[in-house]
Amino acid sequence: MKLFLNIYEWLQKNARPPSAFSWETLILLSVFSAYMAFLASPGFLKDILRNFGWIFLILGVHWGTTSANQLRVGYKYPTNPGFPLSPWITGALVSHYVFDVLGDTGDISRDAFIYWPTISAAIAALPDFLGENPDGGLTFKKAPLNKRQNLVVLFGTQLLLSCWFQFHFSVQDWLAQYPSLLADDFRQSAFVEKVGGPSRLENPRGAMILNSIEPRLRDRLNGKPWPQVERSLLKEERIKLIDTIEAQAMQEVTPLEEDGLWQVNSDVSSRKGGYNLKLQADWQGPRSQLKSPSVTKSCQITQAFPRRSAATKPINAKQAPSVTPISRFKCDPAKGWGVEQQRSRNDTFIEGAGSSNG
Repeated sequence: MKLFLNIYEWLQKNARPPSAFSWETLILLSVFSAYMAFLASPGFLKDILRNFGWIFLILGVHWGTTSANQLRVGYKYPTNPGFPLSPWITGALVSHYVFDVLGDTGDISRDAFIYWPTISAAIAALPDFLGENPDGGLTFKKAPLNKRQNLVVLFGTQLLLSCWFQFHFSVQDWLAQYPSLLADDFRQSAFVEKVGGPSRLENPRGAMILNSIEPRLRDRLNGKPWPQVERSLLKEERIKLIDTIEAQAMQEVTPLEEDGLWQVNSDVSSRKGGYNLKLQADWQGPRSQLKSPSVTKSCQITQAFPRRSAATKPINAKQAPSVTPISRFKCDPAKGWGVEQQRSRNDTFIEGAGSSNG
């Protein structure tokens, strides 16, 4: 019992506001509302108490931070108050309350970031549009002439920040659906700059598509009778085969918006003892160069003669009967747009790590 009395005396001494009309009173009302909302059952009453808690908190923080000289940039004396940070502190709370608490998102949303500078600018400009009427109440008025230029600069800069926040989230959405854009060259861009190390750089989607086609194409062409393979490499049969395999491969990966911007083509050329099969994925999406970039994968298809076991070899046979050759299928790693860049950066990163360990 004595412990609770000591706690009560300490709270009464240290947490008691200097007056009923003060920002400390609003903060205490906010804490009390949050505590009552915690005790209340889920429903209308709990939501009302929670909202009142946030409103008291916003008003109390704005009042307290406005009166604190330490939260002003360039403050020297009352005639030179400097630049207050209170509107941006209050704006962050208002933005979080409007877009997250009322929306019940449970986290800080992108809208809270986007509208934070604009809401802060409105809070900073509000005193210039408020006046006192003869009855002692508040009334709206026109902003003074000597402050209108500052208001234009204030709203212009904060709207620009909101646009930059919006652009940041838009770029993130683009890269989530079009990750191959990371392989492009942004050195001439005036507003996009690549940051981060090799771990952020990924191969273009076209390399993944070709790598997904390779094992399925190997199952169709490796170890098969040579006449059957040659028929499969004819133009019409080859196009039909690769289109079918590509459709099967894309069903087993997470679909992205950029998948429709990759066009897979193939070409066959003869070589000694077989054929060269060239798979090429052309990027038809936005790019920094006129020529369409591409990723290629070269595959070699050669003849091989299976060995006959002793069990199947005729006894006292002077000459083994002719054996139908079969195919051997092998592909090189993909190369082209963004792939060498990824490989060279990873090699540099590994070499640097090895040097530091050594």
